[in-house]
Amino acid sequence: MDTYKIKQPVSYYNQVYKNIKEMIFDGIFKPGERIYESKLAAEFQVSRSPVREAIRSLEKDGLLCIDNKSRITVYKPTIRDIEDIYECRRALESMAARLTTVRASQDDLDKIEDVLMRTEENIRRFHDTDEKTIVLLNSKFHNLILCFSQNSRLQKQSDDLKSLIYFYRFIDVYGYKRRMDIYKYHLEIFNFIKQRDESMAAQVMDEHLANDLEHLKKVLAI
Repeated sequence: MDTYKIKQPVSYYNQVYKNIKEMIFDGIFKPGERIYESKLAAEFQVSRSPVREAIRSLEKDGLLCIDNKSRITVYKPTIRDIEDIYECRRALESMAARLTTVRASQDDLDKIEDVLMRTEENIRRFHDTDEKTIVLLNSKFHNLILCFSQNSRLQKQSDDLKSLIYFYRFIDVYGYKRRMDIYKYHLEIFNFIKQRDESMAAQVMDEHLANDLEHLKKVLAI
């Protein structure tokens, strides 16, 4: 628990929220595992109030589930959940790719390209790069495209799914070949954005997310 110690002056709520979230992403709390408010409060050495508030926020994010008996468990992905979320992603992010192709400045394109260069470098150093680094870079690529779409409503709808999308990325990026496959899709999307080919940028983004969906369904079926 030393990694997740509470520090000041950041509010206890924000620290508890961030720590529980990271513990879920890091696999310390497993999907379907039951967690206890009182135990978390004792471990973090805070009152139950910020823990309760953090749990409510994490439930809203979709990372924690609370049943009708007030039992708290870590979100456990299902095939139906993944299909529903990726239906949304395919619609939203394909449009984001289309809009970014039209609206992105050269500086915006340079920022996306920098992320891709760092992604390739870290994939090549497979044995020296942890999973979280790749997940963060993959998230950055998609987030930049959403940002450079310059459509705040689209970004807001995507933000509602952000925590679960991040959760799924840890399942999706396992292994060198899979990481390279994702990178190649990202590179192809970027090249069409750079060429200002909005139709192909949107199409390849859709193909990329459809591929992610099928891969996740296979992993969960094992």
